[in-house]
Amino acid sequence: MKIRPRVAVVTASLALAGGGVAGFAAPASASVVEAAATPAASAPSAASVTSVTSGSAFTCGTWRYLRGDNGHGASITCYGQPFTSYIVCHRADGIDYLRFGDRVRSGRTSTAWCDLNGEVIDAGAIPG
Repeated sequence: MKIRPRVAVVTASLALAGGGVAGFAAPASASVVEAAATPAASAPSAASVTSVTSGSAFTCGTWRYLRGDNGHGASITCYGQPFTSYIVCHRADGIDYLRFGDRVRSGRTSTAWCDLNGEVIDAGAIPG
């Protein structure tokens, strides 16, 4: 299965389970390091999704690509209700997989990490 159908399936299943999903994709070539972000390599600045469960606005900023000693990851900050970040990772052997970050309160930042040899190909947040 190609990555776009996988992302669509994951997003659809998360939307059904969580009542709504706010996902933000950055270009695969974006090499934004936590310390020095470049404006040209970022996705749209913000978006909002109204959650089916609470009716309040759920807004997230652009996810940030992170590169550390132990691998690659992404962080995102959202407002409106508690949320959990997620990332879709890709390994050199062709395997794509999903990782979740920590659940945090509104206004906080949630971070998720790929395995040591994984690359982030998509990221977002699940409200609730």
